[in-house]
Amino acid sequence: MRKNFLSFGNILICAVLAMAVVFAAFPSCAAAAVGMKVRPGLGGLYKTDQPLELMVTVENSGPGFAGLLRVRHYDERIPDVSRFIIDVNVPADALAQYRMVIPGELAAEMPVVELVSGDLVLAKSRVEGAAVSGGRVALALSGEIMGSGLQAWLSKSTDSKINLKYLSPGELPADSLVLNAADIIMVDVSSMTALTDGQIRALKNWVYPGGTLVLFGGAGAGEGGVFSEISPVLVTRKKMVGGELAGLRSGGPLEVASGELVAGNALAVDTGVPVLASRELGRGQVFYCGAASRDLGSEAQGIWSALFGTTSDQGNVTGKLKRSSLPHINIQDNLTQASSYIPGLAGPPLPVLALLWLVYAAIVGPLLYFLLRRADRRDWAWALAPAVALVVAGCFYLLAPGNRLQNYLSQTLAIVEIFTPELAEVQAGASVVASKGGDFILNVAENMYALPAGNNGDPSIAPALVHQGGERISIDFNGIEYGTLKGVYAYGLQRGFGSIEGSIYLNGSTIEGDLVNKTGLDLRDSSLLLGGRAVKIGEFPAGGKTHIEETLERWDGIVSSPQTLLFGMSGDDQAVGPFFRERQMISSAVSQGYGKLAGIQFWGWHDGPPGVIEVAGKPGLKEEHGLVLVKQVINMDLKGEFHLPAGSIIPYSVDDNGRLGYGAEGRLMMTGRSQELIYDLRDAKIGSDCRIDALDFQTVQGQVPYSAEIYNRQQDKWEPLPGEGRKIVADELSRYLDDYKVRVKCTRTGDIYEPYPVWPGLAVEGACLL
Repeated sequence: MRKNFLSFGNILICAVLAMAVVFAAFPSCAAAAVGMKVRPGLGGLYKTDQPLELMVTVENSGPGFAGLLRVRHYDERIPDVSRFIIDVNVPADALAQYRMVIPGELAAEMPVVELVSGDLVLAKSRVEGAAVSGGRVALALSGEIMGSGLQAWLSKSTDSKINLKYLSPGELPADSLVLNAADIIMVDVSSMTALTDGQIRALKNWVYPGGTLVLFGGAGAGEGGVFSEISPVLVTRKKMVGGELAGLRSGGPLEVASGELVAGNALAVDTGVPVLASRELGRGQVFYCGAASRDLGSEAQGIWSALFGTTSDQGNVTGKLKRSSLPHINIQDNLTQASSYIPGLAGPPLPVLALLWLVYAAIVGPLLYFLLRRADRRDWAWALAPAVALVVAGCFYLLAPGNRLQNYLSQTLAIVEIFTPELAEVQAGASVVASKGGDFILNVAENMYALPAGNNGDPSIAPALVHQGGERISIDFNGIEYGTLKGVYAYGLQRGFGSIEGSIYLNGSTIEGDLVNKTGLDLRDSSLLLGGRAVKIGEFPAGGKTHIEETLERWDGIVSSPQTLLFGMSGDDQAVGPFFRERQMISSAVSQGYGKLAGIQFWGWHDGPPGVIEVAGKPGLKEEHGLVLVKQVINMDLKGEFHLPAGSIIPYSVDDNGRLGYGAEGRLMMTGRSQELIYDLRDAKIGSDCRIDALDFQTVQGQVPYSAEIYNRQQDKWEPLPGEGRKIVADELSRYLDDYKVRVKCTRTGDIYEPYPVWPGLAVEGACLL
């Protein structure tokens, strides 16, 4: 008996051990063997209006398994508008890293990242970081930069509003999209050599939408260097200079990287060497500093003031004010809202309807009567006439637009801003109507970041699943009701879009030149915008060529909005009015802080879907609508003597709050009693290759009474602005013109408190230095 009991016990123990071995092979029992850490990108700093990269590290000491990473709200009782997921295959006994991208506004709620296999949560971790609520984010990719005089300068410059962060080169994302959370990135020779090809490519792309890249010691700016194509100076050798760096530094001789200025402007020259230079690329800029950061200590305060664009330090001789800014990613963008205005499906052709009615009239009239009379069955008319009417009504029903749509109806509105023939920024808003409801998936183009819009956290609506995988994002909508509209916003940089080739010349006060459409899109309502002026082009087919020749008329004192310049005032807020979508798209393009028109800008429209967002699923009849706005700054050359009329350069406000805006009548207005404005001559492509002979401020009668003053940089004081007919010429120019900028202060003298247009127009006379 005891022997049988022992035998049974051994069998039981073996069974338990066998079950343990079996269960150990499954993730449910391997959960204890899985650990996970989540680290936000850019060293934990992020902005709520920009995407945030999450680096998820999974440490698995058990068997491998397949699962997914998902991000949800930390409180499960709060419904998610969307959840972000990525499929993972965790290897056995290994450490694996995965990359996810989530909205910054979601990160501010410190959500939870979960590692899930089947229905089991194996690990989870909160997302913790520091949201930047104001100012600019500056990243130093070298400890040497952090150990320079930068931090000492920041401690003294209380109005700089700069959040400085050290980030090792290995932590820098290789995705230009997630770099948007940084405004300034500083690189030196040591950190440059540690960057990968992907990181370098991301840095170059990141500059164009509004980033500022600083190259210390000529990092990568030599012949064949990684940044030589975007650096304002081409480095050829090392050279000793006096060390004062044009007054930006106090000290002895200094060895700097020396070379030739190939683009942009030299901001400081020492012993004939450009030691500080800048170059604009798209909406961004690249700064070149020949000196190494280790040589820029407390005695080089002027360098930091010049690089970071503040005026708190008197050593800021350049007065460089940063105006470029990166796009704000927001799912409630005007594009998404405007895309919900979907043109109706086209009905059947009128001849078909007329023929159908004629056939019906013939059948229920003489034909039916003739047949029934011959058959002597005229009493059947009581049944046959309604039957024929039902058949005809059914035909009309099947021909109706809503019933011809078997799958979905979509519209995508996209703004494409071309930086180079190989690089363009794409913003898109799409609305999709699922005619039969159910589930559908939206596939987004490669290298595009996308977010769903809508449902507002309704707990009865299943959250959209943003599925990230490789270079493509898909968004799954489940349980959609009949006729429900869903919106999506997408943003990204696309390559190989083409461009509008050619250049425009300013001859006296006449704009002329030739342009060729190399975008591959047939464009309509095309125009050139220069400040508050528009030159109409009209139809501009793909591959087409157009000649421009138009004399700019005298300024009338009004700076109109692009909507007004291109499409007039009628129907501005009417969803049923003409050009409603175009107006909404223009509003989206100019209302995000970087929409100030600089230089000559080409704007044209293409009718048709841009191919950014597509609906996957069952085949069937579908309707796809779309509209594309193509934008590009056109190169403008100045031939010989030129006269740029007033109104071609729109001033911008020094105030960070941007107290300039377009009013109800489509005019650029100013609020407040006093406002300091800056006219930047480089907005009209007037730069170092031009000789400026005169500045002429012109006013228009009938405006709101105001007084105007101009800043004298040499005496550091404000002076009354010269009146009508008096030009600032010759040696007077050096008093007021600083780095191709003129500062003017306008003060209202009347008792009118609503927004008003008051600034004078600036005309510029000069000559191109051939």
